[in-house]
Amino acid sequence: MKKFTLGISVICLILLLVAAAQPALGSDWAQFQKDKVNSGITGDSAPIATPNSTMSWQHDICSGWVGIDASPIVYGDYVYAVASDGNLAKYYKDGTSVGGWSVDIGNPGFQNAAPAAGNGHIFVVNTGYGSDPDPDLIAVDASTGSISDSGSVIASTSIQFSTPITYAEDSNGNKHILFGSVNMSSVDPVNLSDGGKYYCYNVTDPTNMVKEWERDCSSAKGYYWAGAAIIGDYAVYGDDAGHLVSVNYTNFTNYEVETVQEIDASTVFGFNVNEIRSSICYSEETGRIYFTSLAGYCYSLGFNANTGQFDTANKWSESIGYSTSTPAYYNGRVYVGHNNGFSTGKLWCLNASDGTEIWNNSVGPVQSSPAISTFYGPGNEYIYVTTNSGSGGIYCVNSSGVTVWSETSPGTNCYCLAGAIISGGWVFYGNDGGYLCGCANYTRYDFNGSADMWAYKYQVDDKPPSTATDPAIEFSNTDYTAIKTDDDTNYAEYYADDGEYAAQRFVFKIDDNEKPWITSINVTWNGIAQGDNNGAHLYIWNNTASEYEQLADNDVGSDAFLTGEVTENIDNYIDNSNNVTLLVVQKSSTDIDSSVIKTDYVKLVATP
Repeated sequence: MKKFTLGISVICLILLLVAAAQPALGSDWAQFQKDKVNSGITGDSAPIATPNSTMSWQHDICSGWVGIDASPIVYGDYVYAVASDGNLAKYYKDGTSVGGWSVDIGNPGFQNAAPAAGNGHIFVVNTGYGSDPDPDLIAVDASTGSISDSGSVIASTSIQFSTPITYAEDSNGNKHILFGSVNMSSVDPVNLSDGGKYYCYNVTDPTNMVKEWERDCSSAKGYYWAGAAIIGDYAVYGDDAGHLVSVNYTNFTNYEVETVQEIDASTVFGFNVNEIRSSICYSEETGRIYFTSLAGYCYSLGFNANTGQFDTANKWSESIGYSTSTPAYYNGRVYVGHNNGFSTGKLWCLNASDGTEIWNNSVGPVQSSPAISTFYGPGNEYIYVTTNSGSGGIYCVNSSGVTVWSETSPGTNCYCLAGAIISGGWVFYGNDGGYLCGCANYTRYDFNGSADMWAYKYQVDDKPPSTATDPAIEFSNTDYTAIKTDDDTNYAEYYADDGEYAAQRFVFKIDDNEKPWITSINVTWNGIAQGDNNGAHLYIWNNTASEYEQLADNDVGSDAFLTGEVTENIDNYIDNSNNVTLLVVQKSSTDIDSSVIKTDYVKLVATP
């Protein structure tokens, strides 16, 4: 490909400091519907209660009426999203901005091709809505934001790229990306299309992306939202004529790929399926592919992963209404969305064996695809979908079909065309108003002196004390008031007796429903610790070992923070009353006559 490099100014020190403060939590959701078979399934946790406003975030990354219309992705510690103004945005998963990152893929306009990540890069194809972007395929270094390679796939103002990118590594270790195009020039852009190709590029060396093959749409239609599933050696995808094709995507000569089989789904299912505008989902457990079409059905069809052949005798179809939603299979069920324009729609749950309805929930117009967290165990999956209406947003639905929580998307243009994704306790999604949103049910316990929290003062005679109950004097109401908010001015201040260490102990009560799911406890103390040696130790009580464990310390005598975390054997730190006990002790030696702790603020974050 023709190459150029976009220089990005990076302040290395800031990046290093910020990266060091951000722990890697959760698995990647590195392409549309998570993986190369579009499963939509993750074992990561996700919010199962109304997202905590202090943990959730939103960023307005572009303006216009079609701000974010492709699903975001998660790669490493970061979430990425492509916006209609050409911005490839990048944030830490907690919403923190990434210094030095500025990537413009060019040619502002409708972007509905979800990017994919792999091999240290973000791969983006510019939709090219009504235009001819040059370049239209770009490989972006995921760390620096520099352009490693780019080029023109095709020069045309009528061809647009509207399928997600599928990233896959073959059995020989070669890395590939696949995507499709459609010609929208001379026909109804909503319901019909004309012409298009599927493409495969080798990206083993992201600085030199090489086209391996391109395949014309034999039905003379094209590919709109019809992403491929990579099943063994085979790429499987549908088109706007209702055809399904299986190609051996690594077997090609002179840019022509081996076609294993092409079938007309209308013939197979006995009625006109119309356009297939979902990606293909494959389940190894069932040996079936799942997809939807504009005829208003969800389909299941057998597929032999060893031969690349469709099993047309192993099939079912179920009427769900107009759909562009890619189904997701889990535990004997198929979850899929339906929309009736921009007004109404449903999330459906179907029996995977025969397609019969188990339940449906009228959440609103679901053009997106379900994202499912299986973290909470079999039969306790949680399904996340976005709704594409003027009051659209995100819904969390449990495995019984009950809406657990919902949230309207921010801004005035609330339409959510693209779906949600999950990683490490977070759910991310975007809307037409250009907002990228992160939702979490990490529970943040701010110490406020309420009935479920206690603090004790004011000294101990050894570091750390041998029991969890030292010191034994409770704070006053004035003290509690002083540390309820991080205001940088009020302190709960106590001096120790001669020869003693100033100390303050804080007890947090963990919610009983949350306790079984906690995978980490992170605590932060802000205050001042002074004496003949400035600084303090931060401890957490280990109930099993009957001892305090040090989480952090410092040598600072002015306003400072101590932050620490436990991520293993969480039950050891939560007692039978669901209490977590923290202790801050000033560092002075025992022969001093002045040791003081001043606390401004304390918080605990429990991560599911």
